[in-house]
Amino acid sequence: MLLVWIGISFLGSVIGAIWPRRWVWQAVTLGQFGFGGIVGWTYLQRAPLEVSTTLSTLGVYQPWWGFPTPQGWSSRYLIGLSFATDGSALFLGLSICLVGVILSFWPHWSFTQPRLQIPALLILQSLVLWTTFSYDLLSFYIGFEAALFPMFYLILSLSTATAEVRRMAIEFLLYTLLGSLPMLAAILYGASEISRIHSVPFSTNFYDWLKNPLPPKVQEWVYAGFALAFWVKLGLFPLHGWMLSLYQHAPLPVVVLSSAWLTKLGGIGWLRWGLLLPEGHFALAPLVGGAAVLSLTAAGLAAYFQKGLRQWLAMGSIAHLSLVPLGLAATSPAGGSGAAWMLPIHTLLVSAHILIVDTLLRRTQTDQISEMGGLASQAPQLTALWTLIALASVGLPGLAQFPAEFLVLLGIYHSYTLKRAVFILALLSVLLSAAYTLPVLRRVLAGPSKASDFSELRPQEFIPLWVLGGLLIGLGFAAGPFLKEMARTVSPLMQAILYQTLGVRL
Repeated sequence: MLLVWIGISFLGSVIGAIWPRRWVWQAVTLGQFGFGGIVGWTYLQRAPLEVSTTLSTLGVYQPWWGFPTPQGWSSRYLIGLSFATDGSALFLGLSICLVGVILSFWPHWSFTQPRLQIPALLILQSLVLWTTFSYDLLSFYIGFEAALFPMFYLILSLSTATAEVRRMAIEFLLYTLLGSLPMLAAILYGASEISRIHSVPFSTNFYDWLKNPLPPKVQEWVYAGFALAFWVKLGLFPLHGWMLSLYQHAPLPVVVLSSAWLTKLGGIGWLRWGLLLPEGHFALAPLVGGAAVLSLTAAGLAAYFQKGLRQWLAMGSIAHLSLVPLGLAATSPAGGSGAAWMLPIHTLLVSAHILIVDTLLRRTQTDQISEMGGLASQAPQLTALWTLIALASVGLPGLAQFPAEFLVLLGIYHSYTLKRAVFILALLSVLLSAAYTLPVLRRVLAGPSKASDFSELRPQEFIPLWVLGGLLIGLGFAAGPFLKEMARTVSPLMQAILYQTLGVRL
């Protein structure tokens, strides 16, 4: 089922190349999201037994190298296409597909080469799903890197052709490609050591790494390679330069592709592969937690002093994504669940926030906050939507991001790996989000009007935004069932880390 789910938009890209019409893109994304619902229903039937015992379900495996023998498949290399899901990956995949639907109906796309651009959008979506559900490290790495190329093309072809845009696109590609090389080195080193130490074939399969642990010092090196690659992909401070350039120069719907989709590959990778290295994770958790709380604080302070909405959005997104490694570094079931919950919620929230700012900038023709004001009286629907999205982003109880922030803070408070100072800084930084968000809302929406001809949202704009807004409300009140499914995987892995390193049973 997962192969079909991933393959729908691959097939759709072929149809889109033959008939480059918006309705093809819309039909494919709707079909993929609908099939995701079927996958979700099947998952719920099988998860109580399978995920609780094997950490995943709906698995499919196809080896790449080797040959069949009467005793079965034989190869020196256990590398293949391996796809499966747990609660975290499933909910993230559904969120990715929903954002795909929203983008396909978003009116503000300027296609100049639809025969290439629509297939590129669909290929990108499939590669993101490929990576999200990969349970083989080389398969994961291929999707992790391959998704950069359709994104690179979309940045160049959908942006205004200027020297700044070309520089930004090249910076995006090189920064993220080179940032992933430590991960490739870690994969090859780790798999070679597993083969040498345990006398098993060279393997990049999730379960082979789970069954054949590496020595503690080797785990630290492998974990460091993974963490560096995932840090770059998440776009966190101080390795966030490519993200700032993208927010500043690319069309905002294109920015959604990066912030809502590509950054999550770093998060789901850390959640899946980092926790397979208990000794490495425990040894480096204090360093990761310290760097993450520094990223959270620095991005929040930078957002407070921004004069333009684009950079303000970028810094706010970096601050929110910093909660993912911070929750994982806490090395507790609560912190891990908060990090897992943050991934799909940030996918929905950042999409809504970027798209509503897109409608604002198109009407005002400026992103300077000082040049805006008094829009509440002219656009009450935009005001209501932006207020809802802003309150969700500051973690208002009852909205979708609150469970993530609460669980991460709870996990840090009870952490065996992070000091109390990290908890205090994280708490202050989360509170800082209100200080850099609400004043911007006041300056843009309240006061005397500075744009006499500002128009209200059109149905093509407010319907997709209200879909996202409604989910931010609904998931805030109904987070329990989703968190329960995420905990089936996250909690046992966190408990295993604590037991193997400290002998602590939770």
